[in-house]
Amino acid sequence: MECRILTIEDAGLLKHFVDDQRTQYNEVQIAIFLQQEHAVGFVGVEEEKIIGFAFGYKMIKPDGRKAFYLHAIDVMEQYQRKGFGTVIMTYIRNRVKEMGCDKMFLITNKENEAACKCYEKAGGEGKPVVLYEFAEK
Repeated sequence: MECRILTIEDAGLLKHFVDDQRTQYNEVQIAIFLQQEHAVGFVGVEEEKIIGFAFGYKMIKPDGRKAFYLHAIDVMEQYQRKGFGTVIMTYIRNRVKEMGCDKMFLITNKENEAACKCYEKAGGEGKPVVLYEFAEK
């Protein structure tokens, strides 16, 4: 599998990517996403097919340090539990370091055992946290 940073050229391939929530992506949405200064996408490609997709945001703290928030990582169902997620996570960690970020974080549900195992294999450390969500209804 090849891992790389998402580019507009990947948008056509991403149309066929299926995540757990059946999210659909198109070229216009990807172009808008990629135009955001701090937005970064990552793909895992196997035989010219995107099998993994992740995205997040580089954040600059008031003291000048940078952190990366990984908002989502998904691997197509038929490729899960085969090590592809760990490979993508390791790739992302390395790229985030190259971006000058001293920390990367993500949020997941502790009941999502497969995701937790993947993140731990890639060097992540689970922390007890409380998440508050504010959503407009």
